Amino acid sequence: MRLVQLRKPAAVLAAGQSVGAGDDGPVLVDRLERRVRYLRVSLTDRCSMRCTYCMPPEGIEHVDRSEVLSLEEVARMVAAFAAWGVERVRLTGGEPTLRRNLTWLVQRLTQLRTPSGAPLRVVMTSNGELIERLAGPLKAAGLETLTISLDSLDRERFAAITRRDKLDQVVAGFAAAHAVGLPLKLNTVAVRGFNDDELGALCRFAWQHDATPRFIELMPMAGGRLFVPGELMPAAEIRERVGAELGAVVELADQPQGPFGPAQYYVLRGGAHDGRRFGTIAAMTENFCGSCNRLRVSATGQLHACLARDDAGDLRGALRSAQGEAGAAALERVVRTALGHKRDAHGFEQTGEGGPRKAMISIGG
Repeated sequence: MRLVQLRKPAAVLAAGQSVGAGDDGPVLVDRLERRVRYLRVSLTDRCSMRCTYCMPPEGIEHVDRSEVLSLEEVARMVAAFAAWGVERVRLTGGEPTLRRNLTWLVQRLTQLRTPSGAPLRVVMTSNGELIERLAGPLKAAGLETLTISLDSLDRERFAAITRRDKLDQVVAGFAAAHAVGLPLKLNTVAVRGFNDDELGALCRFAWQHDATPRFIELMPMAGGRLFVPGELMPAAEIRERVGAELGAVVELADQPQGPFGPAQYYVLRGGAHDGRRFGTIAAMTENFCGSCNRLRVSATGQLHACLARDDAGDLRGALRSAQGEAGAAALERVVRTALGHKRDAHGFEQTGEGGPRKAMISIGG
């Protein structure tokens, strides 16, 4: 593949000049010199739950299955990104465990190598419903980390926010993943007036399963239709509430090695949970766009440079237009264009405006 050679330190790139060479080989760099190391890939726009912040009450119009990337196409696409220096891929949905042969895909992706020779790191986010039976096979296939979404430990609240009565299955999924030694994270969307009194309990539940709890601010997806401004719980308030509930002082922790993901981590000092960690993901009140190193691919192969934007590049068309070098060149053109126009920041506003028209489930956030 023809690559643009960059000087070190890299000069600011013109739009479209997005593939260059780093110390360990090819790298992806956007017009603001942000290096892309992390790819999020949605495997389906279907989900077994209907979370209120993710899907409109009426649901979405699902795409025809012929429009969804096959797992072979996903593997081919991810192999190209790994060759360009992407080091970590997260499988998302919808609900990724609904895809048949998921463990085959995980195993296939973990066999890929980055230009440095390191194996591609493969992680996944799930609603947890089917994890009880999949935890062992996913661990054996090489999945590095599993993140499970859980917004309440109260059965009625869980059913209200997911529109499904499946709390027992999710709890069983945590237990099964913990039992096989699959590293875990717990994601909770913090909603003022709904689950803001459970943050401490959710932390304790996570720690019992050797999981790291993370609390996410509400975002105005779907054109703001699913966003209620008064329900937004800022990350600073989340940290204050966790410390108050658990009787500890919250301090900024040493961040995990590797520039992956938007979470900021904190540690508790004092009390029964001294030394325990948790994280916040604060797109609304503590903007982290300046360090964004992510690209997203929807289930239909649309490349999104930003979660908060509707513009996309057509990777599916490139994948299906040609094979071999011609196919790789077609993919590269789409990626170059996306990185050449990657924005410096999202447009989320706390009024609920500024988000994309698409619902979260359609983008694979």
